[in-house]
Amino acid sequence: MLIYVDADACAVKKETVQVARKYNIEVIMVSSICHISKEDGYSRYLIVDNGDQSVDMTIINRVNKNDLVVTDDYGLASMALMKKAFCISSRGLIFNLENIDRLMLQRYIGQQIRKGGGRTKGPSKHKSEDDLHFIQGLDKLIREAQYNPTE
Repeated sequence: MLIYVDADACAVKKETVQVARKYNIEVIMVSSICHISKEDGYSRYLIVDNGDQSVDMTIINRVNKNDLVVTDDYGLASMALMKKAFCISSRGLIFNLENIDRLMLQRYIGQQIRKGGGRTKGPSKHKSEDDLHFIQGLDKLIREAQYNPTE
């Protein structure tokens, strides 16, 4: 089991490493060359070009069944779920086959509104309680992946 982090705009890198260390799981931070951040001494870093979707495609090409993906990108989460990986957002939302279609539809509707010149509300500012929800959710997801792997 590995944890892949969509690290370009990830607000919970430190928290991911904290939980991963508890379970002795390797973390792979994937970011574009434009978003290189200070290494944490625990994670392996993969730096990719700045092309559109480069980080997402690197993650999806490497992720395997029962790996974990940390991302706020519904499209990446959807693809990872199809590969039978486990996915969680930086706010602790666990993506699954029951909620991903609704989330993808919401994303599509928002894109259509913006394409038509309308405006949509973005996500609220990341708060410390979001970090707590993430830590609890990642801990739960790791235990689920270890004891109830996907079929």
